[in-house]
Amino acid sequence: MGTGQMMTVIVALALLGLVSLRNNSMMLTKSQTMYEAEASLDAVSYAQSLLDEIMQTSYDAATTTQKVFSASEFTSASGLGPNATEARAVPLPDSGNTFKSILYYSDVDDYNGYQRKIYNSRMGTFTLNVSVFYVSESNPNQTATTQTFFKKIVVTVTHLNMSKPLFLSNISIYRRYF
Repeated sequence: MGTGQMMTVIVALALLGLVSLRNNSMMLTKSQTMYEAEASLDAVSYAQSLLDEIMQTSYDAATTTQKVFSASEFTSASGLGPNATEARAVPLPDSGNTFKSILYYSDVDDYNGYQRKIYNSRMGTFTLNVSVFYVSESNPNQTATTQTFFKKIVVTVTHLNMSKPLFLSNISIYRRYF
């Protein structure tokens, strides 16, 4: 085999290597995109399920047994979260098949600071964190430092295959006119 033929074989092998490397890179990128899309869909499902659970509870501890006509009767903005009994009953992070929050949390603000870990056999563990705070009645994107008839609930979901956290929110409204 002559020098020219040897050079041709080397160039052909180099081109084959580059084509193979490019093909593997595209397949890897496609797989990463598919995993991120699947993780995002699961994250939306888990976050919406948790929001639905929260929205089924009472607006505030004060509204579980009576009607309230003044926002000042609600839990203070600095006191949002579970009371001592609820905090002892619900370990953080809450995980397993039956979440303890369903059994022990009775109102929306009990979920402030709540963390839930959900294991998915295909994707692994999703971590959900909840924040609850009062918002202005005229602008639900503005946090209020005092009690109002509006509480914003934000569920943040993180997962290894998601490039950034997912945020899902809802507003719980207490209707004071009966």
